[in-house]
Amino acid sequence: MKISLIIKKNRKKQQLLTTLLDQVKQLDCFSAHNFFYTEYAYHAFELAKTEANKKTDIVIGVGGDGTLNEVVNGLLHNGETQSIFGYFPLGTANDFSKTAGIVNSVDDFINALKKLTVTKIDIGQVECQINTIVTKKYFINIADTGLGGFIAKKLNADKKIIGGQFAYIKHTLLGFLLFKKKQVSVQLDNFSYSGKLLSAVVSNGKVFGNGLIVSPNAKLNDGYFNITLFGNVSVWDYLKNLPALKKGIKITHPNIFYYKSKSVTIFSKDNLLEAEADGEYVGYGKTTYKISPYSIRLLTIN
Repeated sequence: MKISLIIKKNRKKQQLLTTLLDQVKQLDCFSAHNFFYTEYAYHAFELAKTEANKKTDIVIGVGGDGTLNEVVNGLLHNGETQSIFGYFPLGTANDFSKTAGIVNSVDDFINALKKLTVTKIDIGQVECQINTIVTKKYFINIADTGLGGFIAKKLNADKKIIGGQFAYIKHTLLGFLLFKKKQVSVQLDNFSYSGKLLSAVVSNGKVFGNGLIVSPNAKLNDGYFNITLFGNVSVWDYLKNLPALKKGIKITHPNIFYYKSKSVTIFSKDNLLEAEADGEYVGYGKTTYKISPYSIRLLTIN
């Protein structure tokens, strides 16, 4: 068997990374150990695409949720992948791991590789359409139309210049101050909503936004999204309920709705509503979410 690690450069955690790579090299259950470092934006996508084409047995994303998103999109660029997907979280938030299994140490991860237990999980697909132009992206954790998309657009452009952590804090605060709710129409399998929208959160996993358990009942392999719809909700209402979201408590509010659905369609009259997936900006326009026909085999951590 062959294993490849796609690694986001992160000097702050270099010692932990060195320990990880040293222990992976010592695993004699693999005939080849390949370590690739990202050099530019979306390089992780290109590297994962190459590994999928080579049918590498196990492909591990080492980095934050954005790196995982790129790796997943690269693995699925031609549809179903034969590679097992794994992750070692070295990012700022590492929200996906809070649903899929927290890696507490290098030893935890190495034991998971030795056992090689896998779970088939769902993958989400988001499409943004403006006129005849369609932008598509897969996501493994959570996607968001509205406030999250607005923040992600600013963040993705800025974090490469001033650094991820500071950029995240800066644009989250600015997003709360500057985002304007739009009049939208939302269609789920068995529910329709028309009105102003702060955020429509489409969840495969439970946690996003650096620890917000926005969909406490979400499961990675039940064939459904959990939808948390923040309608005509003020920023103040959202902020004052952050402690509840941190604890995974559903919020009781006349304009906050919780549903399950296999598909979601969202559009606004001006067609400028923005979307993100796993923290990465996707695009704007009429937005459609659906469970992808392609699943992925996830290395089970715990």
